[in-house]
Amino acid sequence: MKRQRSFEQSFSWVSVMLLGMGVLFLGVAVMAQLVMTTPESVHVTVNGVPLPPTEESLQTAHLIFGLTFGSVGFILLSIGAIVFVRRQMYLLRARRLMREGDCLSAIVLDCEPTNVSVNRRPLLRLRCSYMDKKGITYIFKSAALRGDPTPFLPNGSVAVYCDRNDMSLYYVDVDGSIGLGNKVIEL
Repeated sequence: MKRQRSFEQSFSWVSVMLLGMGVLFLGVAVMAQLVMTTPESVHVTVNGVPLPPTEESLQTAHLIFGLTFGSVGFILLSIGAIVFVRRQMYLLRARRLMREGDCLSAIVLDCEPTNVSVNRRPLLRLRCSYMDKKGITYIFKSAALRGDPTPFLPNGSVAVYCDRNDMSLYYVDVDGSIGLGNKVIEL
């Protein structure tokens, strides 16, 4: 049986790919330091002139190889970790807002394309508005969406969870707004 997929686009695979590549490059750098080589197996040339094999040329070759692969691995690992941590912080904030924040029913204004494309199709974003008791209108934007959820939203409204003290901290709950009776399963 097919399971219900989220309308939100998830880029967690990017962090997994970057973390894996970083570990791979760091592994090559560490293995190059551990492999026993002799000075005769290292051939160093400067401007086309071969240098005699010495212990110093062996250490230099190990250093260059280790720094090259190690620095690339460290950069990939760092970027992957940053992407992963940011995604986890976003999910934690969304859960906290859904648990502790005020739930507002915002009216969907439109579904607009973003500048991010996946498979040559732009990801979409819902723009929705909410007017409070004082007459102030707030415009909220959802995260990047894989498809247009507006046909599945009851009454053209979506749940928005806001922080009680700061309205700029919000989460537009597109998947939760579809409702229990309107379960959407993508085949």
